[in-house]
Amino acid sequence: MSNWQDMERRLDTDAAALFDHIEAQAIARKVGATVNHPRENDPSRADFSFVCSIEFNPPPLRNEQFMQAARSGQVNVAFDAVITAHDDGTWLWQPKRADHLVVADVSYEVGDVHRDGSARRIFYLNKAKP
Repeated sequence: MSNWQDMERRLDTDAAALFDHIEAQAIARKVGATVNHPRENDPSRADFSFVCSIEFNPPPLRNEQFMQAARSGQVNVAFDAVITAHDDGTWLWQPKRADHLVVADVSYEVGDVHRDGSARRIFYLNKAKP
C-alpha cells in the first residue's frame, strides 16, 4: 500500500508529463555593485534549463506582502505570466525574486514564488526590462 508521500510524488510526476512541455531557462541575477547600478547576471549560480507550462495574463493575485505602508487590507497584484514546473530534484538552484526565466526568447523577471509543499513550483512573472 502506498503512503501519501508516494502518491503525491506520483501525482507531481504525472502532472508534469501531462502539462509541462515548454522549455525554459533559469538565469540567476544579483544586485549591482551599488544601489545605483542595475542588477546583473550572477556567475556563482549556473544557468539551467527545465520544462514547464506557462499561462499568460493570469488573474490578479491577492497578496498582503505587496501592501504599501499605512494601507490596510489586501491588494491585487497583476503579473504578465505564471509558470508552473515540476522540480524533480535536478535543478541546480531554486529561482527566487528578481531572477530571470527565459521562454521562447522572451526574458521574464520573477516577481513572486509560491511553494505549496509539493514538487511543483509556481513563478509569477513580469517581462524583464532590457
